Amino acid sequence: MAVASISIPSMTGRLRPLDPSRDLGGVADLVELCFAESMDEDGLSYLRQMREAARSSNFIQWASSMAEQASLPFTGFVWEEMGRVVGNVSLIPFHSEGHRCYLIANVAVHPEYRGHGIGRRLTVKAMDYAQNHKAYAAWLQVREDNDPAIHIYLTLGFNERFRRTTWNSTADFQPQVVSNGLVVGPRRSIHWADQRAWLERLYPLELSWHLPLDWKAFRSDWLGKAYRLMTLNFPRHWAIQRSERLLGVLTWQRGTAHADTLWLATHIESEEGAIRVLILHARKHISTHRLLTLNYPAELAVQALRSAGFFEKQTLIWMEVKLT
Repeated sequence: MAVASISIPSMTGRLRPLDPSRDLGGVADLVELCFAESMDEDGLSYLRQMREAARSSNFIQWASSMAEQASLPFTGFVWEEMGRVVGNVSLIPFHSEGHRCYLIANVAVHPEYRGHGIGRRLTVKAMDYAQNHKAYAAWLQVREDNDPAIHIYLTLGFNERFRRTTWNSTADFQPQVVSNGLVVGPRRSIHWADQRAWLERLYPLELSWHLPLDWKAFRSDWLGKAYRLMTLNFPRHWAIQRSERLLGVLTWQRGTAHADTLWLATHIESEEGAIRVLILHARKHISTHRLLTLNYPAELAVQALRSAGFFEKQTLIWMEVKLT
């Protein structure tokens, strides 16, 4: 795909490649300024890692040589005005279904410099980089309420692929379960086939590089049991049925330092009442006061999740542009 040239307003600054040895701290400050309201503990921890790396010259030298493999953003571009980083874009390589791709991330412009085409120019430069490195596609994610950014990405050829909401649990929630003929119990081996099919629909394989669903740990056969013993990864599953008909399976999994993860797999026709009962049952039996987080397709099970003590943290639009 050929990226169209664009006109840039008269600016005193310049666009240049990221230099981790001198830019990483400034990029961390800029990203925090632009996205602090939507960041969770993982995001804030990521910023702390960037700042620690910026203070370690030995680490910078090593990681810069491994830019295409490092987890920190050592590949990207910045916009500099009078020696100050006021714009940034990061490139994170990954593979999706056997194809090499790039995630265009941390597209940030200082509020004082917005409206001058800097974000657009940085995004185009990132697309050029991905194309020159023979990437099949470039992906990015943008908040659904960020209309200016969405407009830029659409005009550059990106297409919406997925719209997903991150839900977080409320604190001190006292679940009250009304079953209405629904029966919740442990997942059985015969449920795995349906659960897997529903998970593949609700958590598309195209996003498996981003959504850390460990399929081996979910398996119900002896291979799954052996894998769980080797990795010490022991998720808990609850299944909900009505008249022996499986309606859904909910899985709790120990997560990061600050939150545990829920994975919700339901029949496409499952009513919200069943989802609510399933989640409330799980919350009652999870012996933890840690934050629970659930990533789910936007606009699905909204009332059920709210009534089960969850709130929308943010909704992101996943966009993709094919480059080859």
